Amino acid sequence: MKAVQSKPWARALSALISVFMATSAFAQAYPDKPITLIIPFPPGIVDSNARVLATKASAILGQPIVVRNLAGAGQRIGTDALAKAPKDGYTIGVVTNAGVVAGPALGTGIPYDPIKDLTYLSMGFESHYLVNTHPGSGITSLKQLVDRARATPDKLRFGSTGIGTGFHVSTEQFLRAAKIQLQHIPYKGESPLLVDLTGGQVELAFSSVSSRQMAEAGKLVMLAYTGETRSPLMPNVPTAKEMGIPHVSSGWLGFAAPAGIPAAVREKLVNAFATAARDADIGANFVKAGMEPRTLSGDAFAARVKREVDELKELNKELKIVLE
Repeated sequence: MKAVQSKPWARALSALISVFMATSAFAQAYPDKPITLIIPFPPGIVDSNARVLATKASAILGQPIVVRNLAGAGQRIGTDALAKAPKDGYTIGVVTNAGVVAGPALGTGIPYDPIKDLTYLSMGFESHYLVNTHPGSGITSLKQLVDRARATPDKLRFGSTGIGTGFHVSTEQFLRAAKIQLQHIPYKGESPLLVDLTGGQVELAFSSVSSRQMAEAGKLVMLAYTGETRSPLMPNVPTAKEMGIPHVSSGWLGFAAPAGIPAAVREKLVNAFATAARDADIGANFVKAGMEPRTLSGDAFAARVKREVDELKELNKELKIVLE
């Protein structure tokens, strides 16, 4: 009696069913061990805020989230490690517009594609900037700044936290919206930038909201805020849009995984981190610190990243910024 030979299509179908069942079983069990969270910058204030969200997501997922700080190269080292991690959902990472927007849009030889190589889970929070001058400038409004810049082209100076940083790029976008030009003076961080701003070495600088304390002490003059609406912490500071300059900019932080993780695993991670970002207590503390909670998730989050990358690439045709 001849042995029954299965047909090729039957064997293929059987293999496909086996893969599906194995994947389904994996997704149902996920997560059944700790998850690693890559943070692409060193410990500090931003790191601690990311950990707050990760702790809440960990409670939702029912497994520890173990942080691994992997800093360097403007967040590109950590972001690259995330993009190349196993596609099983047990390695995820923090992403910011420095690593997935500025790096890919301005850098050369970036080893990852921010759209193709990552799965976007959820944003966590967003921080808009203050537009400042120093008391000795005699400038008390954006209109005065714009008028003086137009009257003395290339005479005024603006400082940033370094070439290609969010502070630099956002200021350049602001200047183009205002149709003015200022000389760029880059610094190695916000602290030395603000020291020179208060000393009058530059006439304009974007800063984080925490610098409002320097303005309250009379060391800075806050000209505008770059949010869509006024900050509840500074209700008397107008937005740039209110002052006739159509400019909104921010720095933001979110969470991502490598591209290609199972759909059911992605859904669990998206839900956990979006739920963490919606937590009322976490949100209230973020607002007190000058940040805005954000729950943009999944495809909508990915679409925002792509839009920002495309916009910065287009702007850089004029700026010609090159990150080494």
